[in-house]
Amino acid sequence: MTTKRVLAIHDLCSFGRCSLTAAIPVISAMGFQVCPFPTAIFSNNLTYGDFTFSDFTPHMTEFMDKWQKLGYEYDAIYSGFLADAGQIEVVADAISRFAKDDSLIVVDPAMGDNGNLYPVFTPAIVPEMRKLIAKATVITPNYTEACLLAGIPYSEDLPKTTEMLDLCKTLSDMGPEKVVITSVASDMNTSKIVSYDTTTASFDEYPVLRLPFSTCGTGDLFTSVLTGALLQGTMLHAAIKKAADFLSYAINYTHKSGSDPREGVQVEPCLGQLLKD
Repeated sequence: MTTKRVLAIHDLCSFGRCSLTAAIPVISAMGFQVCPFPTAIFSNNLTYGDFTFSDFTPHMTEFMDKWQKLGYEYDAIYSGFLADAGQIEVVADAISRFAKDDSLIVVDPAMGDNGNLYPVFTPAIVPEMRKLIAKATVITPNYTEACLLAGIPYSEDLPKTTEMLDLCKTLSDMGPEKVVITSVASDMNTSKIVSYDTTTASFDEYPVLRLPFSTCGTGDLFTSVLTGALLQGTMLHAAIKKAADFLSYAINYTHKSGSDPREGVQVEPCLGQLLKD
């Protein structure tokens, strides 16, 4: 039996676990081949405030041309943080070239948080990202990104369950089969992950304890575990529980270790948890 392949389209930070250095170990541990497709190569992640990088965009099309010539296909295509609209077009091109009829297309539309776009983006990124999520099987926006994609105002108020269901349905109407919204405010101690699966018309809310530790790459870890679980055949809401529980375990481990938060989550000692049912 051939090992399933995942084309992971993210930036690569040589130091500081996030993006590809989060996706590769997690999805590999779950039994799948990860084929990295870097959008940019960084000396280290941005939390250090001092870094150097090379934009890989000029080489991405020539990589795809070579893969297409060699006849490659992928069982999943998974994109994360993208620097600009040009890279969104590259991801869309990769989907059209390399996705099979049953390929899993996962898009993490990383654009903002806490009610605002990230400073590196202008509002023009939003309509371009809407085009990309239309091609996805699964999307994993946080609450801010979900509001941006749906074109509704972000509110500091705690959203009601009915409002989140409506938001999920609005996003699913744009194309994705499964919608997962993270970082939904619940109370002082917890947040929620809400999800909607059009194939089963099922909605779920999964509470997550807020942990006193902040670092980079947590969203990358969550979506990477989710991707692996879905490829294993796990149903959406159960896959979300697996991803959220693993992330909580790994963050707790890292917090107790006393390591520098800028290094990201210490995922390596925690990978064995992914093999437990």
